[in-house]
Amino acid sequence: MTSSEIYSAFMLDHVAGNLSPAMHLAADIHRLMSSHGEDASTLWEAVRMALMEKDSLETYLSSQNRQIALALDVIHSDFDRIRWRRGLSGVLYAKGAVKHGQLMRLRPNQSAYSHGHSKLEATVVLEGALDDGIGRYYPGDILLAEPGIKHKPASYGNNACTCFVARTPKPFWRFT
Repeated sequence: MTSSEIYSAFMLDHVAGNLSPAMHLAADIHRLMSSHGEDASTLWEAVRMALMEKDSLETYLSSQNRQIALALDVIHSDFDRIRWRRGLSGVLYAKGAVKHGQLMRLRPNQSAYSHGHSKLEATVVLEGALDDGIGRYYPGDILLAEPGIKHKPASYGNNACTCFVARTPKPFWRFT
């Protein structure tokens, strides 16, 4: 479901610091769990560091260390000990480490309803496998659900699928 243009823009925005905290965390998790994510981040970071002034670079690196620690906490969570709550569709959810981010768990052979999004949603597979009817995703893979495209997330295989899901904050009022 994720086009290469959307993925590249997402990873560029990640390195540039233009993502919301939840989206930034999703990108960090993807980067830590995936060589593809690490390669994309490394490329954009090289450009950023070449353009930054020394004082800004030190502040950026300090901030990155805190963000990476948070991502590692999510990755290394004991998902069986988390307090899960059942959503309307039967899918299990738990509070995430940041606002607009949460954990989602699908039991083996379970799926969510077919749905679309009005804003970008980032889902990173933490364990198991996810099939959304468009593609199949494994630990470390990121699925960027673009506005206007419907998908039906489901666990794939005989294991539960646990993901970190980040949503773009939606303004309460929109005059457009």
